[in-house]
Amino acid sequence: MKKKNKVIKRTLAGLTAVMCMAGCLPAVCASADDKGESSGYYAVSEQVTGGWEVVRGDTSPESNPDAVAALDNALKYLDGVAYTPVAVLARQCVAGTNYCMLCKVKPVAPKAKPSYQLVYIYEDLKGDAEFIGRTTVLNSSSEGATGGYSVNDGDTSLSANEDVLAAFNKAMDGRAGVDVRPIAYLGSQLVAGMNHMLLCRSTVVYPDAEPRYSIMTVYEDLNGNAQISTTQKINFSNISEFNRCIHHAADKPTCTKDGNIEYWYNTFSGKYYADEKCKNEITYEDTLVKALGHDLDEPEWTWSDDLTAAHLTVKCRRCGAKVIDADATVTPKNIYPPTYKRTGLMGYTAVVIVDDKAYITGKEVVLDKLTYTAPAISFEKGEGAVKLSWTEVEGAEEYGVAGYINGKWQMLDHGNATSYVLKNLKAGSSYKVAVVTKAGGEWIKDFSNAVTVTPKDSSSSLFPNFEIQVINRKICYKWEAVPGAEKYAIALYQANKWQIVKQLDGSALTYTSPQLDFGSYKTVVVAKINGRWVTAQAPSRAVTINLASYFNINGN
Repeated sequence: MKKKNKVIKRTLAGLTAVMCMAGCLPAVCASADDKGESSGYYAVSEQVTGGWEVVRGDTSPESNPDAVAALDNALKYLDGVAYTPVAVLARQCVAGTNYCMLCKVKPVAPKAKPSYQLVYIYEDLKGDAEFIGRTTVLNSSSEGATGGYSVNDGDTSLSANEDVLAAFNKAMDGRAGVDVRPIAYLGSQLVAGMNHMLLCRSTVVYPDAEPRYSIMTVYEDLNGNAQISTTQKINFSNISEFNRCIHHAADKPTCTKDGNIEYWYNTFSGKYYADEKCKNEITYEDTLVKALGHDLDEPEWTWSDDLTAAHLTVKCRRCGAKVIDADATVTPKNIYPPTYKRTGLMGYTAVVIVDDKAYITGKEVVLDKLTYTAPAISFEKGEGAVKLSWTEVEGAEEYGVAGYINGKWQMLDHGNATSYVLKNLKAGSSYKVAVVTKAGGEWIKDFSNAVTVTPKDSSSSLFPNFEIQVINRKICYKWEAVPGAEKYAIALYQANKWQIVKQLDGSALTYTSPQLDFGSYKTVVVAKINGRWVTAQAPSRAVTINLASYFNINGN
């Protein structure tokens, strides 16, 4: 059936639709030139509700010029979309006439893709026409999408699409009882084979049987076998989208949401009106009442206990919402440090930036005076000399070496170094020394770290040179190897006499005592050579340790 359909170009913006159909009975084969048994409309009472009459004869636009004229008249003020009538399917007698026809719809634009829609037109008794609504049957896939239908943008007749007609006839082969005539080829979908979508008319083979229009899908597999996969009856009374005006009541704006004035919106034309009769056209922007925006209250800051973190909350006075609810970036700054003589001051600055606006607050904390701990002293014996070394004290400006002479402490020397060599010492003599600190311009006269030292003597080669440290109330010994030493021993002066408290192999060069009670301990390391302990000069090489002073220094 060759058709030369008139193309009508019109604009119809902002419309969507859904195809709503039901099932149909099996059918028999048809030829490409079938047009129906007779021409004209046929009344349908059960299959088509709402008083619609379906076309029993030729559905081509050429055979239904009244419907095409109504379509042309309804679109005469609209531009931008081409409506090509494919088949006139039904009409309804009201105070005038309603028409339903299948149209190919395509925007007048480069690379535009077509769709097929059931278009509903109302023509009044004076010949004026307008859209009632529409229902989309088949849409083209979006750009780049896969798996959808390729919509037929050419001749929809089956004579121009013989491969589709052949598949349809294979699917109908052997079926009886219903006369099915394919009217238009709409598009195909590539699957594991091919789906073809057709507009068909079905009539039960029975006197005065009433025809039905439906959309059929023919599935053709890769071997050329074909079958009807879906049949959906067209329900002319179920229009997906009507051409109507929707009333929108006035809505007050909130802090974050726009409100609107009272207005009416035409779903078919996509236009807005300020009056119920839809005469005073306005824009969408005219309908809006802008959001009020938040009325910010005073900032509320919450700090962590240690002031290393802060949180900002700002609420709206109008709606109570938390407009700002954010953690701050906290930067500490030592405004001036504490010393052993005065307190210090630490500042914390919290910053939150929202929409290029900075919210800033701060806290200040008074820092306690520093707690003084005397430097821990270690020493190394030499010939007629002893090298003192000590730990640094935070904030120290100078260190002084003091000696206990004639029952009182006297400054021997001072400087910035953390070591000092006592020279011109007599062998066999003991010297009590301490290290004090100058901070804040004043000497802190704390002699609790005092130690007693002796230089090496002529028999020093038989005695281990040793160093000690106190850790956690334990005395840690470290000594140099003595040639020929068979064993080493740790000796303590207890109960007014020297006692060996630990013997070690000749390979040992370190020893850590058990944890000791607070008190003063005089100790020495001796060696066993040729089966005898060398102890003659041990008392002069002994070191006295005051654990209490070490506890004050190290917190052990």
